[in-house]
Amino acid sequence: MKKSLIFALTASLVSILCNDYAVADIFSEEAKLGANAGAMNYCRGNFMTEDDNGRYNILALKTLEDFNRLSSGDKVKALVYKKAAENGDYLGEPLTQERCENLRQLLYVQYGRPSVSN
Repeated sequence: MKKSLIFALTASLVSILCNDYAVADIFSEEAKLGANAGAMNYCRGNFMTEDDNGRYNILALKTLEDFNRLSSGDKVKALVYKKAAENGDYLGEPLTQERCENLRQLLYVQYGRPSVSN
């Protein structure tokens, strides 16, 4: 009984994790670019501190540059996700202070640690 319960719980956990990864892969690059641009605006406006204001500002500019480089058709797709993120919804999940900080750090590394001049 105990082994079958452990197996059932393990199988359920694996199934949940696999579904989460499958769902995460449905977002296009355009959606991610739009969501990142919108998220940096939302996070900058709601959670920015004195210590990270330069980082949020530069990342807001960098993500907006990438968004603006999209073709008009791709930009329309991205705009839906950008607007959602500007309202606090990042690819279906709420933008909390912790989520904003994690996203800021990820984008900071992705953009090659852009220099910030204050």
